[in-house]
Amino acid sequence: MPIPAEHPVLTDGVVTLRGPRPDDVPGQAARHLEDPDRGYDEEDARRWITYGITEAWKTGERLAFVIEYQGRYAGTASLQPDPDGNARVHYGLSRWARGAGVASRAVRLLLEFGFGTCGFHVVHWWARVGNWPSRRVAWATGFRFGATIPRLAEESGRRVDAWTGWIGPSDPRRPRGPWFVHPVLETPRLRLRLWREDEMPRITTGRTNQATAHFLPFVPQPFTAEDARFWLKDLAEQAASGVRYNWCVADAATDLGLGNVTLFNLREGRSGELGFWLHPDAQGRGIMPEAITRLIRWYFAPEDAGGRGGHRLVIRTAATNLAARRVAEKLHFHLAGTERAAFPLGNNTHDARVTYDLLSTDQFRK
Repeated sequence: MPIPAEHPVLTDGVVTLRGPRPDDVPGQAARHLEDPDRGYDEEDARRWITYGITEAWKTGERLAFVIEYQGRYAGTASLQPDPDGNARVHYGLSRWARGAGVASRAVRLLLEFGFGTCGFHVVHWWARVGNWPSRRVAWATGFRFGATIPRLAEESGRRVDAWTGWIGPSDPRRPRGPWFVHPVLETPRLRLRLWREDEMPRITTGRTNQATAHFLPFVPQPFTAEDARFWLKDLAEQAASGVRYNWCVADAATDLGLGNVTLFNLREGRSGELGFWLHPDAQGRGIMPEAITRLIRWYFAPEDAGGRGGHRLVIRTAATNLAARRVAEKLHFHLAGTERAAFPLGNNTHDARVTYDLLSTDQFRK
């Protein structure tokens, strides 16, 4: 289908995509001045609004719209065609308009235009690794996520890794899976929350020890700051992909990170698996049973009561991992089975693997 000669007006009744107007210049300038590292000034904004958008549309280089919300300039969204009949999506929003679903509405309008009017076959998306707002919009509008490509783009004079994604004309414009948002769970002594970047030294010392090397041989030893940085990034991406929850177990009074609890292998039948570790200086104080008890209550609570609505929890560990087994047994998990030579150890041998489970109908330690 041909690209229209002039900007159409696209709207869903809340957000409007339209051509640029001279009164959009202050909004364009203010949006980019929010990021001073980009080196974008008011003259750049004036040129783009008064000339650049229109010229790029005429040449077919970029089909850019102004996003209007509540009667104001709120950002821009565009499609950049390629020679193969596809396009790449771009979008950016003013800070004042964020958090209300404006960018997602704009992208849905843009996709409808790109597929329905322009006839594009595929719309591509990519963003610098760590650009969570952009990824959240791509997730909300139904993009499939692909590989992370090293050094795909240049930003502030350096090459950066980028997430990638794509969507086709018949794909639904809604999320393909969950994006896990971690509730903060508290007890009188503990707070289960996300780890922070400034806690990497605490993570490295907590993950570097003989027991970890023996029972979790896939964990690098020593666990370096670079390992911790990759681990934190990976956990964030797994939560965004609806794969894994991961909480830092922190002291409620000091907020010091004491250990970690992971909830993974989540299945549609409302089952999940727990993994956990404690910093050496936090052991022997009953911290992990207390943390997991709080997590169990959230996990089994109905969704309409703010819980996960789970039915079954599993703990799997080596038969000789007495510390992990004590936690499971203290919480009244049921020993469901033993598999011979199924748990690889750090000394290149295999231990038996024991499986404990707990049902929502069971009585566990309160």
